Amino acid sequence: MSFAIRRVSPIEDRQELLDLLQRNLGASQERRFEWRHTRNPAGSSWSWFVYDQNHPAPVAMASVFPRRMWVDGKAVLGGQVGDFVVDPSHRSLGPALRLQRATFEPVYSNALAFCYDCPPHSQGMATFVRLGMQPSDKVVRYALLLRSEQFLEKRLGRGLWIKPVARAADLWLQMRIPNHRVPGLEICTYERAFGEEFTWLDKRLSTLNLIRASRSAQDLNWRYREDPLMHAQNGRTGGYRVLVAQRGGELLAFTVFFVQSDGVASIVDLFGDRLAEVGIALLEAVIEVCRRQDLLAVHGFCSDGSELNRLFIRAGFRPRETAACVVAHEKAKDASARFLPPTLRWAFTQMEIMI
Repeated sequence: MSFAIRRVSPIEDRQELLDLLQRNLGASQERRFEWRHTRNPAGSSWSWFVYDQNHPAPVAMASVFPRRMWVDGKAVLGGQVGDFVVDPSHRSLGPALRLQRATFEPVYSNALAFCYDCPPHSQGMATFVRLGMQPSDKVVRYALLLRSEQFLEKRLGRGLWIKPVARAADLWLQMRIPNHRVPGLEICTYERAFGEEFTWLDKRLSTLNLIRASRSAQDLNWRYREDPLMHAQNGRTGGYRVLVAQRGGELLAFTVFFVQSDGVASIVDLFGDRLAEVGIALLEAVIEVCRRQDLLAVHGFCSDGSELNRLFIRAGFRPRETAACVVAHEKAKDASARFLPPTLRWAFTQMEIMI
């Protein structure tokens, strides 16, 4: 087959884009389409179609979503690759390689400082391996078990003896949760729009030697308050929940989590100042909320270069599998003048890998 590729518009080619997404990812794509492609505060997306030259209908697509980032203390515009889908009839390296190379175009044209992709498994790394690219970092899932009965049944089967064993295990799980108190620290639920204090915190913590996404008020509101799928709550599940840590009215840190339909809470973001003490207190507050809701577990996500690794371990979480690899691309430069030198640390959470 002879494949061709072309740039497409999220406005003019909306229906064809949606048809491809729905065929490969499900019917819910329409609800988030404008939110992702045209209402992003960092700008509109770039998208491409791959098609067989003998048939005009597209068989694959990929997009790059602009993201405001901090790199080594500097505010830059980066891009995250997403909506990478190929119809089952054309799932070979040919279309995938064409698309992967196309996602580099905004970087080569200087529209973006760099772009990155977050393949969740080794199969997603195939095109990068073919292009001679390696992961810059990886994001690991951490897990804290809150209730053991379902966990034990999956591994040992059902039986009358499971319940007393689970009760004993649950008591042990509660005992091993550390209890960190920070004098003068107030932790409370935050339900309104993110205000300028979050922008000030984001700028104040634009740390050298780190790569992370912007957490300005505008970015946070788009990400957590305006997402059509996650904004509305459905009973006890769904909807982003925000806890903030303050002292004397000053915002120090915040965390964002949501409760999945399987009874697991997923911590999407944990960010702020003095996380060694304040971050632990926020994690414990999330755990307490989840215990009151009788949830099964809490999951957290962070990259190897993030300080959150130590916080999760201290709070009783255990590292599990790799949730995503972070593969970055920048304009070819001399090794000594790279924009993303290997000395920089990737401070990624689900905030950076989910879009």
